[in-house]
Amino acid sequence: KASMAHRKSLNRTAKQRRIAHFLSQPLQAAAPGQSAALTPAKKADLEARTVGRVVFPWDADYDADRQETNPAFQYYPLVIVYCACETDVLVSMGVAQDACLAVSVRSGGHSTAGYSVNTGGMVIDLSEMKGVVLDEDRALVHVLPGTPFEVFNGALNGTGWHVPTGACGSVCVAGFVQGGGYGYTSRTYGIQSDKAAAFRVALASGTVVTANERENADLFWALRGGTGGNFGVVLQVSYHMVRLPSVWGWSITWQAEQAAQVLALLQKDYTRQGAPEQLGYMMNLGYYNGQVVYMVQGMYCGPRDEGYAAIEPLLQIPGAQLVVDKVGTYPELNNYFEDHPYPLPQDLPDGICETKASGYIDKPIPQAVWQQVIDQFHRAVNPWSMVYTEPYGGAIARYPVEGSAFVHRHVDMDIVIDGCWRDEEERVKVQAWIDGLYDLLRPYMNGHVYQNYPDRTLKDFAKAYWGDATYRRLREVKTKYDPTNFFCYEQSIAPL
Repeated sequence: KASMAHRKSLNRTAKQRRIAHFLSQPLQAAAPGQSAALTPAKKADLEARTVGRVVFPWDADYDADRQETNPAFQYYPLVIVYCACETDVLVSMGVAQDACLAVSVRSGGHSTAGYSVNTGGMVIDLSEMKGVVLDEDRALVHVLPGTPFEVFNGALNGTGWHVPTGACGSVCVAGFVQGGGYGYTSRTYGIQSDKAAAFRVALASGTVVTANERENADLFWALRGGTGGNFGVVLQVSYHMVRLPSVWGWSITWQAEQAAQVLALLQKDYTRQGAPEQLGYMMNLGYYNGQVVYMVQGMYCGPRDEGYAAIEPLLQIPGAQLVVDKVGTYPELNNYFEDHPYPLPQDLPDGICETKASGYIDKPIPQAVWQQVIDQFHRAVNPWSMVYTEPYGGAIARYPVEGSAFVHRHVDMDIVIDGCWRDEEERVKVQAWIDGLYDLLRPYMNGHVYQNYPDRTLKDFAKAYWGDATYRRLREVKTKYDPTNFFCYEQSIAPL
């Protein structure tokens, strides 16, 4: 039989060159307060024992690799490890502990507060650990932590199976599910963490455990809403799949004169009551070609005629136009809505920074106040500003509040104010615009914040994300699984 000449792995060859370089460096005394510095030998050890790419500040790709998706956050880690397998995660944690390095865990880098990177520590990056395996006999799907939704959805596309995911295709599984996870089909099937069946988790102790309803049930509870980077490194998530061969995608636009009426109607009849739970949507205020767009876009998890009947009252408002009317698979429609009927925000420049504020609405907003919100939106600083709502009710509200660490069950909607800026002067103006909108809405909010939209400015983040009782329980789980507080950052859960 034909045989092939032995070829050494290019990855291994490159690593050996780097190891030799580290070992040839003289041992330098650490600067004051820097006993945490990685010695040349420790750097060589990290390279030698990992399969994935290790990035240091002098590497050519370092400046790109340290970035989050939002350039507002500029941090400078001492080392970034792109883990290729579970062992890389365990080795990285061990090296970080040995060198007293703070650790940030990153899957997609979409943290709205920049919590998946740090200065002077280690970033354990999971973005190269991606993959999706279906177990159709048990209606389960097993997903690696760095899998982006475009890959997750793509793997399910055409199979007739579905798991709720978010609207943004580059967001990755591990961070999203640990914060709960909202998407177009959440009113029908629940927050994404409600569909989680099991987690495989690397603990700070170096052990790998399974967390589900039977094993480590307290950790399973905490990982569904307790947010990432708190209890361990999630290595795999298994989800219960549901059957969803196709959805009806729809979008309606209105004129400015009717926008406040539409918003009031949406809150009254299309959140916790009125609308069938098969109807999911997002309301968007945004700019397209310099003009403000008033638009609702969504999916109906069922036949078109049922979906059409559900939105008919919205179509009866003067000026309403049905601008998307399309049947397809969930992944197809999720992609389609990124560009149709409008890509919002439009023509976002590279390198632009973003500031986001959100809150849960649980009291009726009068139409006159919705009009004030619209008037304030028109005073946006630039054309990349957005306000959008994520309606709750349906399956989200049916899930027991105490069943997971995602507690935001009995609200009308999450409302999100998104502003973009290019420099400090513009940032100050954008922040003032956001604050103006938030002040209008504050009387109708319950004081809670969706933990997948973390906000560094929150005075009491624990109360905002979880409330007192849930936070106390999260602290108990933290004390059990990470007693030394190895996983910590500005808004992490503190051990008792």
